[in-house]
Amino acid sequence: MFLLTILKIPFFWAAVGFIAGVGLGVNDISVWLIAILLLAFLAVVKISGPANEKSEGVLFSGGSALMLAWILGFAVRGIMF
Repeated sequence: MFLLTILKIPFFWAAVGFIAGVGLGVNDISVWLIAILLLAFLAVVKISGPANEKSEGVLFSGGSALMLAWILGFAVRGIMF
């Protein structure tokens, strides 16, 4: 149950996406990793059950946070390296 609580936090998904973007950049492995992470995110949404009106924004923002942080991560990688 504690793990599911952590997986519902959008900052977790953003951190994972940023690390993947900075660490791997844009290559085949990174794209596959993001695809697998998006499927994992959808599984977390499915396991969470019906969304409450108060918490559905936080629950669904994890997927977009993952993608945006990944893009930001490989942009930072391109600037820094």
